[in-house]
Amino acid sequence: MNSQYLPSLYFGWPTIAVDTHIFRVSNRTKLAMGKDVVAVEQKLEKVIPKEFKVDVHHWLILHGRYTCVARKPKCGSCIIEDLCEFKDKVE
Repeated sequence: MNSQYLPSLYFGWPTIAVDTHIFRVSNRTKLAMGKDVVAVEQKLEKVIPKEFKVDVHHWLILHGRYTCVARKPKCGSCIIEDLCEFKDKVE
């Protein structure tokens, strides 16, 4: 397991390390838009409520890996499709 995930997972620290999946999901949904991972991380820190900060990192990664995938997002099976502002949605 990548060490960037350890503080959140093992210690319950409210850490949001932005990887490629989180970067993509955050920008597509306009949850936290930014041109680089630092900008996205800073915006996520501001918009994510404190009670979700320990878990949101994993939720966004999994959503980016399995639903909001890079080449062919599975918008039709996405639970937040109605909230998503991604202009190139697919069926």
